[in-house]
Amino acid sequence: MGKNTDTPAYLTSDDAKYTLGIHRGPLISKGDEGAQLAHVESAGGLSLETRKLKRSEKFQRHWKRFWCLHLLVTVIFLAIFLPVFFLVAIPAISQMVVNKSDLVLVNAAVLNPRPDKIQLTLLSALDLKIALPVRIDPITLELFVRDTGAENAWGQADIDGKVVKGNTTLGVTKVQTPLTNLTTWEEYVHNVVFEKETALSVRGVTNSYLGVLKSKVTMDKNIMSPVLDKFKGFSISNSGLVPARKDGTNLIGNVSLPNPSVLTLDIGTLVLDVKSGDLVIGNATVKDVTIKPGDNVFPLTGILDIHTMIEHLGEILASQTKALTTGNLSLDTVTRTVTWNGTLVPYYTNVMKQLTLTANVPIADLVKNTVQNLLSGNESLTDILSSAGDTSNLLGNLTSSNGDSDTSELASKMKTSIAVRDIFHNTHPVKRDLIINSLAGMYKKL
Repeated sequence: MGKNTDTPAYLTSDDAKYTLGIHRGPLISKGDEGAQLAHVESAGGLSLETRKLKRSEKFQRHWKRFWCLHLLVTVIFLAIFLPVFFLVAIPAISQMVVNKSDLVLVNAAVLNPRPDKIQLTLLSALDLKIALPVRIDPITLELFVRDTGAENAWGQADIDGKVVKGNTTLGVTKVQTPLTNLTTWEEYVHNVVFEKETALSVRGVTNSYLGVLKSKVTMDKNIMSPVLDKFKGFSISNSGLVPARKDGTNLIGNVSLPNPSVLTLDIGTLVLDVKSGDLVIGNATVKDVTIKPGDNVFPLTGILDIHTMIEHLGEILASQTKALTTGNLSLDTVTRTVTWNGTLVPYYTNVMKQLTLTANVPIADLVKNTVQNLLSGNESLTDILSSAGDTSNLLGNLTSSNGDSDTSELASKMKTSIAVRDIFHNTHPVKRDLIINSLAGMYKKL
């Protein structure tokens, strides 16, 4: 093998092998392609071979040189991230879950109303919309009207701690609840009576636990629910005059109060003014009213001022023009007082005074029931109402007669009835006879 002619002469001597760096090879300048050179061992000794490093090799070389720096950066990152994650991110996620949850009123009752407290039942279904169970600590909910704010809450509800998974019911049952703000409570009662749908606003703070992760959450929700909608569908049925009783009662009937909500309300005894147009023609009393979901029917008793009605007959007929064309009498009722066990309930009284309930009473039923009741003797209220469709026992053989003679016989019998004479005791005989003749004539046409 020939000698390498490119090797300097001073490196070819025998002593040159002891020269420092003889096998180092040529120096590589910065930026030269030789920067990618790597040492590769071979059987014949060291040689230089040009190749690119693999990505894994670069990473290994980089990690071996700078692992301390990477470890330091990782420790600093975790020291910042973990507190932020546990103190900010987890509570924020928990709060977002609560904010997006559904809270639906499934049952509510306001019982035993007193001027300064109520007995409250409030049950709502909470759906967090997550698969994992969440445990919550006991929570005190402020009950308020959204427009007035939680600082003016009308009451509180203390909810026990519970594990919430899926659709879970939370609430209180038959708890004595002081009314902490009567103005706000009266506003809420007004919304319940007058609105078709209203919100019960609740707010409270508690701790939630997702496994061992604890976070503080605020429940601030509006629980929407259908309410009374001005008692839409209110009606008076089976109404009629009866012989005057010792307390002056001469009017009976049934009153219907629809309740489309899930609320059960103890209201009490209502005393109402009965009006035709703007003229007060009497009063009515509905006792022991407890409104449950669905239709509610209660007996009504009242006193009609017959003398006032006769004296203002023209005014009454003028106010009844539209109703008379449909065969009805339009009677307005306005609450005067609401009492519970003899105690005035101010918030119910103030709200119900603002509501006028109008009932269209069929004239045919009113006349029929009145004639039957006045000629029925001393039957009880239940007997009178239950026999409203059967006149054979009340009028004897008069119902089998025909023509004007029948009307005259019925009118004569009514004129001699003590009950009828008591009703018209302050009425001029001529007016009394005209009214009786008209009633008898109308009855015979039914």
